[in-house]
Amino acid sequence: MPEEVDRTGQLRELVDAIHVESSATDVFRASTPEWWGERIFGGMIVAQTLNAALQTVDDTLVAHSMHGYFLGPVAPRVDSELIVERLRDGRSFSLRQATMYQQGRMTSRFFCSFHVPEDGDEYQLTVQDVPGPETLEIAASSGPFDACDVGPTPPGPDGTYRSTARLWNRTCAPLDDDPLVHACMMAFFSDMTRTSFRPLSLDMWGTHTDVSLDHAVWFHRPARADEWFFSDFQALVNAGGRGVVRGTMHTRSGILCMSMAQELLIRRLPGQGSGAPWTLNT
Repeated sequence: MPEEVDRTGQLRELVDAIHVESSATDVFRASTPEWWGERIFGGMIVAQTLNAALQTVDDTLVAHSMHGYFLGPVAPRVDSELIVERLRDGRSFSLRQATMYQQGRMTSRFFCSFHVPEDGDEYQLTVQDVPGPETLEIAASSGPFDACDVGPTPPGPDGTYRSTARLWNRTCAPLDDDPLVHACMMAFFSDMTRTSFRPLSLDMWGTHTDVSLDHAVWFHRPARADEWFFSDFQALVNAGGRGVVRGTMHTRSGILCMSMAQELLIRRLPGQGSGAPWTLNT
């Protein structure tokens, strides 16, 4: 019998790792849980970067956007250093640049912007009418998340998809009520795009090398990462060995809380690969 995984314990370790430790003024130490794989997931870097930047701004501000580049792989079980530069502190906005280094090598650089919330018009695109998570099977997983797969939309007559991945996500156990914890965990989720960026091989794993080049995320409204939210991803283009994907994230009640965009390097590998992990129990 395989050893049962303590998913709740993994979630606690993940939350602790996302909360980076201050080692000097505007300098932070980032680590990873012991159970991590061979390369740090980009969403972890995004979440830790946001957490470091949040620790340098007044608590009246909320994160509204992040934009940056992944410059090199980050190895697990080796601490990284995050250096935050205070580029602007205005009456309504603050801007930070956060650069991650590992063993002296620059691995990412992000700009994080924060805003004092204001009253204004309320508008959003409507969310698709999709099956709720209670009607779907929770995917088998050894990680600290729950996921229910809605699947892509059917391809149109020209072979293109309106959506290349649609899924419900949440953490596997409740988190505390700190909005900063939820903001950073939602930043982590913003990079969980599955294979949505390569529509010609959506269900295949091990057929390509997929490397995130850059990442942008916008935080529109607060959301809890421990409650079901719906992610809708669309591949815009594959060309020149690269692909661009965009996505929107909606609360259970349909509120558009976050959106993202990303470009990836996509290179075909020899061999046939296998079915993607989320297809194995369908």
